[in-house]
Amino acid sequence: MEPETPPEREISLDDFAAGPFRRLTAYLIDNFLILTALVFWFLIFVYLAWWLLVLGRGRTPGKQLAGIFAVRRDGSRFGWGRMFIRENFKLLFWTLTLGLGSVADIAAILLRKDRRSVTDLVTGSVLVYAPSG
Repeated sequence: MEPETPPEREISLDDFAAGPFRRLTAYLIDNFLILTALVFWFLIFVYLAWWLLVLGRGRTPGKQLAGIFAVRRDGSRFGWGRMFIRENFKLLFWTLTLGLGSVADIAAILLRKDRRSVTDLVTGSVLVYAPSG
């Protein structure tokens, strides 16, 4: 006599339906990611707006917080265009030299009597400290 095999059970989608805990977890993850993306983009928008506004005064946000700004060698302030060129030259210089441009800038600031970096020398700028300026 052969052993009896139990009848095969038909599989349905109900067997794989996601339970409430998994669905709640997915919902919370989705909302966390959406909120994170919104905050991230909001911060980028605010930073860019701030950057563009203070750039016209010869500053970047970091320079504004540190109380410094860029001027020409004759003492007149950098405008938006010159400051844009200065900051983008610095970014390009540092990037193309794989970060060594930052070392060259720091070395120049430390070694030169006028405290001008390579970026300052190329763009004709001097960074001055004036916290209320």
